[in-house]
Amino acid sequence: MTVIECPEVVAPLEARTPLDGWLREQQELTAVDRFVQRHQVEKVPAHEHHYRDLLPATSPGPGQQYRFEVDLDQCSGCKACVTACHSLNGLDDSEAFRSVGVLIAASGAESVRQHVTTACHHCVDPACLSGCPVDAYTKDPLTGIVEHLDDQCIGCSYCELTCPYEVPTLNRRLGVVRKCDMCSDRLANGEAPACVQACPTGAIAIGLIDVSGARGAVHSGAGQLLPGAPPSDITKPTTIYRSRSGLPLTAMALDADDLHPCRSHPPLAVMLVLTQLSVGGYLAALATAPLEGSPGPVLARGSAVGAALLGVMAMAASLLHLGRPLMAWRAFLGLRHSWLSREIAAFSAYGGLAVAGAAVVSGAISVPASVAESVVVAGAMAGIVGVVCSAFVYSVTHRPLWRLSRILPEFVLTATAGGALLTSALLIGSSTPRGAEHAVDWLLWAVLFAGVTIVGLDIWFLLRRHVDEHAARSVRLLLGPLRRQTGARLVLVIAGSVAAPAVLLTFDGARSTMAAAIALVILLAGQMIGRLQFFTASVGPGMPGIPR
Repeated sequence: MTVIECPEVVAPLEARTPLDGWLREQQELTAVDRFVQRHQVEKVPAHEHHYRDLLPATSPGPGQQYRFEVDLDQCSGCKACVTACHSLNGLDDSEAFRSVGVLIAASGAESVRQHVTTACHHCVDPACLSGCPVDAYTKDPLTGIVEHLDDQCIGCSYCELTCPYEVPTLNRRLGVVRKCDMCSDRLANGEAPACVQACPTGAIAIGLIDVSGARGAVHSGAGQLLPGAPPSDITKPTTIYRSRSGLPLTAMALDADDLHPCRSHPPLAVMLVLTQLSVGGYLAALATAPLEGSPGPVLARGSAVGAALLGVMAMAASLLHLGRPLMAWRAFLGLRHSWLSREIAAFSAYGGLAVAGAAVVSGAISVPASVAESVVVAGAMAGIVGVVCSAFVYSVTHRPLWRLSRILPEFVLTATAGGALLTSALLIGSSTPRGAEHAVDWLLWAVLFAGVTIVGLDIWFLLRRHVDEHAARSVRLLLGPLRRQTGARLVLVIAGSVAAPAVLLTFDGARSTMAAAIALVILLAGQMIGRLQFFTASVGPGMPGIPR
């Protein structure tokens, strides 16, 4: 929807002399002077009287909801709205529900510097709500306000990634995410929200918007809330920014070129690497079993057992990411709409089935062959679904670095290389039956193919010309502040998944469990760095001034 309104500008009358102009300018009060004078004269009137023109005359009717309306021409960047919001809501020092940023641009011979106040946009289709695995968000059917339920939250921070405007923030002290609720309790009593009431220039107001009209405007080709902001068709935000003079389409956030790595999320990085290694090892064991004549020898010698243990370790590591890990059981509540819930469900099923499959195939539990085969196959399918869900968890955030076409092949290749190395190490070091050497050859060729592809895709991404400015920023991060990690990752991946399998394939005498295990450790170290960069370099679009 069109959110920058640019009515005709009426030019002021020219002063007859410079002195006349200066005298007229001195007679005009500043916004702060007018605010102070009005309060002194009116003896600080009741809030509903003083701010009645900043609130809608009626409550939202059917098909309507509240929205923020911002007059950019009146925003002076004083941050009174930020202070009032912080004070009224009792936020911690590191928290802010509202922020003030700056847009800059060159317009002809002049430069433009525009302050922008921003908070939650209470979207028509909020991504925080659809992505939350525990249903900790609600959208009020009467007011349209998107509220967060602190008691329901487990602190997974997934809404921080799914919201294209980076509105929700994790309170580390409380272990939950919190966000702006438009001071819904005040609105319910006819009072203005803190930011509206505190603004000395009246730049922020509350208005009404027709929801169906908002959807139609977006579908008809609406662009962005502001230049540089995310496309409005992702969540259909309701905030409107007005300016009589308009903003150049080339305007950009003042901090757009600041190259600061994002949060690294180490527990999630560990979880991604271990789940992919686990699933890859489990599938590699199944794939090579026919080459030995039966699935028993390979799986019983540890591949399935090791894969199952890695899967359990991965899920345990992910709990360290939560602000409230004891509430992790709630993560299944969002199965209908949240990819994170689906990922957790898939890997939970995989972990249980992999452990059961390892026990069955190794002989710890005696069951009919048909049951054993069903358990093993079901575990493999659950693992594949889990890896695919992992890719969708991040691709739905609309960050250029996390496009599905890039991360799904990367996840699959990591599983292939790691799983094949794990299974080949077990086969090389055991007394294998006839055909095992042939199986090892196939596994090492799989590692070599996956390793070359991983390195090729990484180099192609780093060197190609990116049209998307946010993808280009990710590349600048990887080749700038993160260049040492980028170089180390490429060296380790090449050593573990290209050089090592090439040597093992060329020289039979070099084959040993120790050599394959060292190659696996080197590969995993490189991929661990890569998964950390997966988060630290994930630059996404956002509102100006939002801390990144």
